[in-house]
Amino acid sequence: MPKPTPSQTVGPFFARDLLWKDGGIVLFPGRGDRITLTGCVFDGNGAPIYDALFETWQADPTGQFPSGHDGARPYGYGRVSTDTEGRYAIETVVPGSFKGPGGETYAPQLSVAIFARGLLKALHTRVFLAPLELVKDDPLARAIGDPDRLRTLIATRDAKDPKIYRWDVRLRGAGEAVFIEF
Repeated sequence: MPKPTPSQTVGPFFARDLLWKDGGIVLFPGRGDRITLTGCVFDGNGAPIYDALFETWQADPTGQFPSGHDGARPYGYGRVSTDTEGRYAIETVVPGSFKGPGGETYAPQLSVAIFARGLLKALHTRVFLAPLELVKDDPLARAIGDPDRLRTLIATRDAKDPKIYRWDVRLRGAGEAVFIEF
């Protein structure tokens, strides 16, 4: 009987092979209010993760998911790597609310996937771009239930610049973001 070999972790090769020029600028065929979502990705000890791959996908300002592309990448999609301090920044538009397949209404949000060394699969979650009281009826928010857990998915607007939203992601430990299993 062969002996099992130890598993291997992914990376770090994100910056070299998986990024593209201007991946932090999400493209849309129409216009919308441009914003920047920024923050840090932290490990379970609170240390910044310096080479995580941070991807977003979202609806446009009318709540429609774009299906076209600019020739190089699809609309509504962004991908960046975190810097040496774990920071990321995605420039995009404020997404609209959208209807799910059963007619349920989803609050303005971005779908997020995070890849990092030590993870064999991406972590999936969402970030809401509205305060807690405006997202409480979202199907994901109802499924989470606990307001303290839900707060881990809510970006806060910068008091000095309303075009900047801040969302820090903790992968484990106190304040760990809620992740979605597919």
